[in-house]
Formats: sequence, C-alpha cells, structure tokens
Amino acid sequence: MFPKPPMLSLDLRDRVVSLLSAHEDLSAKAIFLALRRESGVSVSYQAVHKLLRKLVADGVLVEGGKRYSLNSGWLSNLNSFVSQVEARRSGKPALDFGKIQNASSVTLSFDSYLDALYALLDNMAREIQVDSTPDVTVAHWSHCWPVTCVSPKEFKQLQVMMSQGKHYALVNDKTALDLLLADFWKDLGKKMVLGVPCASQCDLLVTRDRVVQIFLPTPIRTGLDKVFEQSNKGNVDLANFYSLVYGLKGNVSLIVTRNAALAQQIRSETLAYFE
Repeated sequence: MFPKPPMLSLDLRDRVVSLLSAHEDLSAKAIFLALRRESGVSVSYQAVHKLLRKLVADGVLVEGGKRYSLNSGWLSNLNSFVSQVEARRSGKPALDFGKIQNASSVTLSFDSYLDALYALLDNMAREIQVDSTPDVTVAHWSHCWPVTCVSPKEFKQLQVMMSQGKHYALVNDKTALDLLLADFWKDLGKKMVLGVPCASQCDLLVTRDRVVQIFLPTPIRTGLDKVFEQSNKGNVDLANFYSLVYGLKGNVSLIVTRNAALAQQIRSETLAYFE
C-alpha cells in the first residue's frame, strides 16, 4: 500500500495567473492586495514583486506602465490547442490506428502532449464500439498521465474505456503528484505500481495487438520532470504544468506498431509486477 501524498498547496505563481486572467492588467500593489484579500495569502509585497519580475522574464506576463498582464504569446499556445480540439470535434476525419497493417508501423505527430492523448483516447473508444471483446491494456509511464486536464466529453470516453476489460500501468516515478494522479486512475479501475524503472525514453501503451510509443520533446519532458519533483516539496506550479501539457513547444510523436507477438510479450512482462 503506497503512502498518501502530502497536501499540495496552490502555487503563488498560479494564483497570480488566475488573478490576471480575470483582469486586463493590474499594478504590483493591486495584485499584492488582491492576493491577500481574495486568496488569504500571507506573503510580503517584496515576494510578490520578485515573482512578477520572474513571470515577466519567463514570458508569462508583460509589463507596461508599471502594470502587469498575461502575455498574449504565452496564451496563444492554449488558444491554438483549443482551436485544434474544436476542429477535431467538428467532424474532421479522426486518426484510425486500426488501419495499420500487421507487422508495420506508422509515425504520427501532434502539436501538444494532451492532443496526442486525445488521439489515443478517441481510437480506443472507437475500437470498443466496433469490438467490445474485453482487452488487457498495459502502460509504462514516466509520470502518471494528466487526464485531469481533459474535457467532460473526453472524461466520459475515458470512463467507458476503463469499464471495458482490464487496465494496468507501471510508473517510473513516485512523486507526490504521481501518487495523487494515481489515486484518480485507481478510482477509474486501473491497477498500478509506481516506482518501477520503465519509460526511460518514451511512454508506452499496449492495446490489443498494437504497441504505441509516445515521445515528448526534451523541453516538455524535462519541464514535467521538474514540476513532478517540486510536488514533493508540497506545491505544484500549475501555470507551468498546464503550459507544458497544452503548449505547442515541439512535436509530440507517436509510433504505432501492429505486432501481436510483441504486444503480448510486453503485456506478459508487465503483468508479472501484479502477481
């Protein structure tokens, strides 16, 4: 039985981003007073000012006339992602992993981590509609997948998918955030073991006779590592976390291989951890 993670506090950076998302721009003093009044944050003006300067340096905020606002360039990553998701939902042809020929592979590129996960979810949900035969799905993750970011529509798809067959996952790391997200997955019915050396180069998913490898660009992978590691200190930089999950910082590549023997080998080796 794994220990429960420590209570995660809402990062001050995320509070500032949330505050400025509701206001066009604010002075440092106004932000400081709003944080103390609206959020009950006990923090000095100097600490707030230092954070604002860092957010400007990081490209999250812009400063003009001693007032701060969210950087439109930083926000465009999220807006571009939303546009892509809406286009996908509008009826454009979806990717179909089922059309991959036996003993062959295909490489697919996505602009964001979450868009790649959406594609996987879409395909698995469609396969269930065509073939409801129970499957044993196994995964190797560097960190627990951030499905708390998905929309209500995708969450319903996820619930349907998790209700079919059996689902197992090995997770390389065991940070506080990994444990928190693992509890979410376990509630959905996935059996998990954390702290198992795996997914050193890429995440892995085995579904039916297909093996899917998920390669993240180095900036996203190392950025997520840092966010997960920081969770052990009792806080999560949510602004950075969502920027990495939704952001368009480089291609996320999926290599999908249809090979029943390879899929079964990985499945069997994974299930040995659950015996």
